[in-house]
Amino acid sequence: MQLFDTIFGRREQRWFENGAAGGRHGKFNGHAISNGRKIPVLGTTVWREGVAFVSPHALPETEMQFFFSLRGRAIPSRIHVEQSEAMQAPERVVHRYFCGFTAIAADDWDAVVRYVENKAEPQKIQLPHKADDEFRSLPSAIQGAIVEQLVRAKRLEKPAPGTVPLIRMVAGSVRDHGHGQTTQDVLIHSRVSVGDQMCAYDTRFRVFASQRIELIA
Repeated sequence: MQLFDTIFGRREQRWFENGAAGGRHGKFNGHAISNGRKIPVLGTTVWREGVAFVSPHALPETEMQFFFSLRGRAIPSRIHVEQSEAMQAPERVVHRYFCGFTAIAADDWDAVVRYVENKAEPQKIQLPHKADDEFRSLPSAIQGAIVEQLVRAKRLEKPAPGTVPLIRMVAGSVRDHGHGQTTQDVLIHSRVSVGDQMCAYDTRFRVFASQRIELIA
């Protein structure tokens, strides 16, 4: 009947119907949230507009959360059931669903489109370590000594317990002086509020292997 309607122009072919272009067939893993429970399903086709999957259980909802994986990427989404049908599998009756996306993150939808069009994933860019991450990589005793000196010099407000100080660090290379003695110069960028202004300071310290620090400038 659907084919009849399509041929004679009674309605437009829906994106998931037989003969519709733009889908990519292939199995993928996923699960739907139905009645508060996670129902594992087997994905069969992906379109830009949505997905098709087979569930071992009938799902009463017409709209639900759906999580699936493509090329190792976990994609959360929300879907609306466009059509469902019971199918006789070799050992049991299963239920096939054709569902359109009603909510999906832009980056995830871009990944869906690349998958459907069989395009390669973009190269991941290795981001450099953030300066504050470098500061946290220092031994805690060194971190505490640097913060204490900056607070005394009124170049940093004393951080509240359990909070991260407003500090960024640029670390120089480690110099080896032999016999296990090393030093490393670090530049600390700190900020402190003075009245209604925010003042910024750059302070240099030398860090010794013995976990002692020395103010340079």
